[in-house]
Amino acid sequence: MSGSIFQRFRSVSAAAVFAAALFLLLLGLFFGNACIAAGHVVAIAALVMIYREKGKDALIWKGLRPSAKWLMLFVTVAAVSIFVNWQIIPEPFDHLKKLRYFLIFLGFLLMPSLFEQVYHRIDKRNWLVLAWVIPLALAVILGFVGFWTGSHPIRKNVIDIERVSGLYGQVMTFAYTLQFSVIALASFLVSPTIWKRISRVPFFVVVVALLVAGAALYFSYTRGAMLGVVVGFTVFAMMKSRWLILLVVLVGMAGGAYAYKERARYFKFESSIRLSQWKTASLGFLERPVFGFGFHNFEHHCVELKKKYGFEKDKKERINKKRVWSYFEGHAHNNFLEAFVSTGFLGGIALLGFCYCWIREAWKSGYAVYFVPLISAFLVSGFFENTFFDSEVLNCILLIYLFTQMVLDWEKGRLDEASPKPLS
Repeated sequence: MSGSIFQRFRSVSAAAVFAAALFLLLLGLFFGNACIAAGHVVAIAALVMIYREKGKDALIWKGLRPSAKWLMLFVTVAAVSIFVNWQIIPEPFDHLKKLRYFLIFLGFLLMPSLFEQVYHRIDKRNWLVLAWVIPLALAVILGFVGFWTGSHPIRKNVIDIERVSGLYGQVMTFAYTLQFSVIALASFLVSPTIWKRISRVPFFVVVVALLVAGAALYFSYTRGAMLGVVVGFTVFAMMKSRWLILLVVLVGMAGGAYAYKERARYFKFESSIRLSQWKTASLGFLERPVFGFGFHNFEHHCVELKKKYGFEKDKKERINKKRVWSYFEGHAHNNFLEAFVSTGFLGGIALLGFCYCWIREAWKSGYAVYFVPLISAFLVSGFFENTFFDSEVLNCILLIYLFTQMVLDWEKGRLDEASPKPLS
């Protein structure tokens, strides 16, 4: 009996293990870091398996696109920035471990034969779709329970219970991840034939998921994420149909009127903390322009920088029933400033190069109308939050990037040219 189980295990292909890794990483979009960590373990197993099966033939450097090369450069510079700043980083090994997010996805791109089952098996794609929409629905439901009752069912100490904040009460992570789902679901709603090519999950799931996700995003009151959705919708409408532009405008006006009537924070444009973080990050970059303060390390030095340059205290907090001012300690609240201040000039340029090449590559795809709006949302919302450095949001961004590259590989015939057309 044990022998037959072992034989079955050995018969599992690396491509099937890769599909399982994707399943876990998609669960992690709304179920959090535990699923992402499990997905990374399975992903590494898939990479090892395909390399053992094919050896050096598994690695296909030819055809690796410029965006991937820029991402490799960013990871290399980020690693160097950690070693150069080793003495001023509290836990440098933890910072190094964060680079695995990028390295695993780069490994996938170098071994595209892993993608086989996702291309050919509709049942695998069904499971991947369910791994996306079911956790989304559960996270939204639990987030609304906390929002309505004033007590989150999972996490008791929620920073702002008056905002829908997903499974664990982390409103920023939840909203900045949710924005991509809202854009994707709206795209599928307009293009049901694409949904049917991807999956056999009933189309009504798209309608329900979009309604609940859109409502949750609105009541998260997260301005940067909502701006990302507005930009994503606008780009999609401009690429798809002129009539959609009118619909986007009407929906935007209705939503804006409702938000204005309830005096939602969408119309509060002042953000002293963000401005303070942007100024501090800019001065920090000028102070250490070559290698920065080290990947993910700016937040540990932002308070000392504010004191050094005479910044006013920018955060109100309650101490012994009194409100007092203090210094906010955190990241730069901007992907690009964070890259420059934490990894230096070359790291910042590498991130800009990655973004430029990614959107340029996606624009050439036959599915550009579905990818470009998502990338546009990433670029715009990234001006207001460190989405490229937040582990859960980064996982979402890298999944979108991977799916873009997978479709491009198929379209360009990088894999088996006798295979059926993509998403069929």
